[in-house]
Amino acid sequence: MLNRVVEICQENRYLSLNRGFLVIKEGDVELGSVPLDDIAVLVLSAQSITITKNILNALSEKGCVTVLCGKNYIPQSMVIPEFSHYLFSKILKTQIQASQPLKKRIWQQVVMSKIRHQAHCLKINGKDVESKKLYLISKSVNSGDTNNRESYAAKLYWKALFGSEFIRNKDGDGINALLNYGYAIMRAAMTRAICASGLLPTLGIHHDNISNQFCLSDDLFEVYRPLVDCMVCKIVQEGNQELTPEVKKTLAKTLQVMVHTTEGSSPAVTSMQYLSSSYVKSLETKTLVITLPDWEGNENGITIIE
Repeated sequence: MLNRVVEICQENRYLSLNRGFLVIKEGDVELGSVPLDDIAVLVLSAQSITITKNILNALSEKGCVTVLCGKNYIPQSMVIPEFSHYLFSKILKTQIQASQPLKKRIWQQVVMSKIRHQAHCLKINGKDVESKKLYLISKSVNSGDTNNRESYAAKLYWKALFGSEFIRNKDGDGINALLNYGYAIMRAAMTRAICASGLLPTLGIHHDNISNQFCLSDDLFEVYRPLVDCMVCKIVQEGNQELTPEVKKTLAKTLQVMVHTTEGSSPAVTSMQYLSSSYVKSLETKTLVITLPDWEGNENGITIIE
């Protein structure tokens, strides 16, 4: 499996199936095809797309997540695989029964890791002073982050990375649009790994918004956000702040950034499976054995496996 991100961004496209391939057409003209086995995330950002239920079912059977975007190209919903893990009922019970102290300790590790990665992102972008501040902040996160170090670090981080005038906005354009697109890709991939591990993405560790079906996805993919930030920073430094097709391709490559795990070096998208599996083990053993990815050793930036 190549874990590709496939986006349909042009209008009036027709999608069909043919012998295990997703076929893209305009009218009667075939524009291209992709093996279903190679697709990790399908993004439908154009508005005039014809797709059948059979395609969505076939993609789900392969473990693919389909992301549907609104008129502003911001992801609105996801079609995720059905929970086919053979231990789904058992794992669901452990999720429901997870104690608050354990979830708080896991969230502490997630926040510490996220802030360390933010610090590393600043470091490789020449922000040494601010980077050292964030490293110190990461060491002061307590159980459940009740002292709100995540928010405190974010205030320093965004200003240092993109300038004092930058304001993070989930509905913004420019840099924010690039960040939002990158996060959407990573979030979808994280959801895919969570479902493959037999977990219910609705039951989170820290996030608990009753209208959010992907609380656990939002919890676990926090540690991957700085990878997207670093990629966006590189794009901006090259003079591009528009969400062009080329920029989208570059952001999709974030899934292939090499990170360090207990299983050795692997692409970020693969490490998500290790992370999800370790979370299941933590729930089953009621101990803190979650393993988070690390990319701090990449001193010169981020390494992508093409």
